[in-house]
Amino acid sequence: MKPLSKASAAVLAILCVVLLVLAGCASSAPVATAQAGKEPFVPRKLAAVSFEKLTSSDASRMARCPVCGTVFRACDLAQNADLQLQELFLGRLAQSGGFSVIPPYQSDAVYQKVKGEHPRASVAQHLQMTGKALEVDGVLVGYVSCFSERVGYWFSAERPASVTFGVYLIRSSDGEPAWGNIFDKTQQSLFENVLQSSTFFSRGLQWVTVAELAEEGVDEILKTFPGYR
Repeated sequence: MKPLSKASAAVLAILCVVLLVLAGCASSAPVATAQAGKEPFVPRKLAAVSFEKLTSSDASRMARCPVCGTVFRACDLAQNADLQLQELFLGRLAQSGGFSVIPPYQSDAVYQKVKGEHPRASVAQHLQMTGKALEVDGVLVGYVSCFSERVGYWFSAERPASVTFGVYLIRSSDGEPAWGNIFDKTQQSLFENVLQSSTFFSRGLQWVTVAELAEEGVDEILKTFPGYR
C-alpha cells in the first residue's frame, strides 16, 4: 500500500475532525441516583419544599448534599439562584400534566414545624414526615451550589456560564430517595472540547447565559423522573 501524500493526509485529518463534530456530545452529563433493583415508583401527588443553596465552608469549593451525601462543586451563587431553579423545575412538572404538586409556599410551614418538633432527625426523615403530614406520595427538594453568570457576550465570553444543582424525591412511605439527579456543567468552547461541538452548534455557536444553561439542565435531569413525559 502506497503511503498517503501530504494532501491526502490533510484531507483525512479534516474528515476525522468532522466526524468527531457530528458525533459530539455534552461534556458533563447528569448522573442519575435512583436506586436500582426496586419496583418502579411513579408518584402522582407530590409536595415540594423550597430549594436551597449549598455553599463551601472552606477553600475546597465543594459542598455536601444534605439528603444523599454527594459532594457538589461550589462556585458563585446568584442571589435568587435557588428560586430560579425551583420555579423552572416545578414549572416543567406542571406543564407535563401528570402530577399534582403542593407548592413550597404551602409545604414549607409543615416542613418547618416538623424540623422544630424533631431536631435530631435527618433531612430525609424530615421530608418523609412532611410527606405523611401532607398525605402525598413523595416530597421534592433541590440544592444548588453553583450558579455563575456568563461574563461577556453571546459571541465572546471572558468567563462561561456554570451551573451545579441536584433535585431529589423522598418517598413518604419509608423516607428512601425514590429518585435523584445531578446536573453539573460549565459551557466550553468548540476548541476546548470538540466532543461538545454538537451542543455548541445547536445553540447557534453562542455563549449561553446561566439561566439558559439551567433550563438545559432541568430538561436533562427530568428525562429520568418517574412518570414524566
